[in-house]
Amino acid sequence: MSSASYHNTAIRFTGVAAGGVKIKSGVKSKDKSNGDSNGTAQPVVRFRNVLIGICVLAVCMVGPLILVWTQSYINQVSLRLESKNKALAAVNSEITTLRLDCGRLSEPARIERIAKSRGLERPALDQIEVWEVKIPRSGEGGIFAYLRQTFFGGDNVGGPL
Repeated sequence: MSSASYHNTAIRFTGVAAGGVKIKSGVKSKDKSNGDSNGTAQPVVRFRNVLIGICVLAVCMVGPLILVWTQSYINQVSLRLESKNKALAAVNSEITTLRLDCGRLSEPARIERIAKSRGLERPALDQIEVWEVKIPRSGEGGIFAYLRQTFFGGDNVGGPL
């Protein structure tokens, strides 16, 4: 009978070495009964394997919930987008209607007809005055230049604005 030791595992070979009739082999692991040096037994299932199992189970349970939530969110956003598109189409049609009404109501012939019905007449040429207003550019002082010209006399030509 011969025995060998390999990484804290005792291997025992029994049988006939020559002739090769039958060889028995067995593997023994060290535990309390065999005189383990530190006196603690190996756990049956390691903590790391349990932790990995719990994580896989959590992913299997939470994964479909996330997929359902995502699809629900997409559906809600799609419905909101559709309602906003309908509102936009209604507003665009209203804008088109108002532009047509504005064009129809601001026709010069219509304005003249209403003015004549209220007793207004076209002014004579000598009653028309054209005023020219100089607007300072943004680099010319803006509102302060306008106020200075108003209160302290005229523009570059010497006359009032």
